[in-house]
Amino acid sequence: MKCPICTKDTAAGSAFCQHCGAKLPDDGVETATRSPPTKPQPVMSEPVASGRSGRVTDVPEETIWEGTYSPKAMLGAFVLCGILSVLLVVGGVIFLSTVPLLGAVLLGAIAVVWLAALAKLAVNRLGRSYKLTNQMFYHREGVLTRTTDRIELIEIHDVAWTQGLVERAVGVGTITITSADRTHGKLELKGIETAEDVAGKIDKARRAEQVRRGRRIDFSSIDHQT
Repeated sequence: MKCPICTKDTAAGSAFCQHCGAKLPDDGVETATRSPPTKPQPVMSEPVASGRSGRVTDVPEETIWEGTYSPKAMLGAFVLCGILSVLLVVGGVIFLSTVPLLGAVLLGAIAVVWLAALAKLAVNRLGRSYKLTNQMFYHREGVLTRTTDRIELIEIHDVAWTQGLVERAVGVGTITITSADRTHGKLELKGIETAEDVAGKIDKARRAEQVRRGRRIDFSSIDHQT
């Protein structure tokens, strides 16, 4: 660079001129300018969607329906017991005068008939119970000892219900569940009140569980075997 006083060349970066001793201006000094280092920006990863396709969302098990054998299903049996009781009373009265022993047996048979009917009702009602949840179908059997089994809803592939003439009159029916369960491939629920409505609940819960699991079971091989 040149001194502004004596116009002679001076060494670059000098504060004073080496020829005339004049102070060199600061703006005459060439300084290298550097930009401050750029702070690296953190790389943000994209959030993972919780509703990713194929992921099964765990949900708490909730009860949809509970039931057992209805006394209404015994209406036909009670009617038959009533008719049989009338016949036994008539026969007993007739034979009491001629054959007292036979008459007494016929009258005693009335109590046996009704006790048998009531015992059947007690066994069916106390020995069977069912529970439907949003994941399982539970069925329990036994009076003194109880066995509880369950069928996963995704294994159920058919739900049907039937009603006889008397059952239609009192609003009960039999529900048949066909599934891939090895223990109970075909399960019958007898004496169920509002059987059509209950069968609809089972089928609806089954379809919802299959959608939640994201899969449907192929039952073609089972249908060919049955």
